[in-house]
Amino acid sequence: MDNFVRCKACGYITSEKRVGAVCPACGVPARMFEPYKNPVSIQRRRILDLHTHPVAVHFPQAFSLTLLMLSVAVLFVPTGIKSDLTSAARVLSWLLPFFVLVSIATGLVDGKLRFRKVTTPLLKKKLILGLILLFTSIALFVLALSDQMFVSTLHAIFILLTVIAAACGALLGLIGGQLLDAKFPG
Repeated sequence: MDNFVRCKACGYITSEKRVGAVCPACGVPARMFEPYKNPVSIQRRRILDLHTHPVAVHFPQAFSLTLLMLSVAVLFVPTGIKSDLTSAARVLSWLLPFFVLVSIATGLVDGKLRFRKVTTPLLKKKLILGLILLFTSIALFVLALSDQMFVSTLHAIFILLTVIAAACGALLGLIGGQLLDAKFPG
């Protein structure tokens, strides 16, 4: 079993075996580490340490921001490039709902592992935002099926939906950052 240590300066926790001359997170000398008893069981820690949810959420966040940039760029680029940008936006719009579903699923598993339930106040907020993002991504998918997705009114709706998706992604990230190190012992 690993012995854990915690950096007194920044709170970074790692296996004693992984500490070199300095803290990998903040760079203070290794003497700043103190013994740390990890309250999470080895079995749960193995799963939590995979960070599947934090990794999975980066796809829809990146797709949402990219869709926003592509949909605005279409307004300013020459006609020849518009079709390329439209094609890229279509593909991302088709993939987005799938990655949002993966993020929601990994979030539910992560919440259950960390807190043994998914009905805590912050997890409820994340679930609501995740569902808003899911419905927004489905609307973007439907718009992407149209040949007229970047024509006048539909284009404005598409931009608005990408703003909503990007805002949901940002808010989800902020709440998730607050929860990253929180977990029940045992």
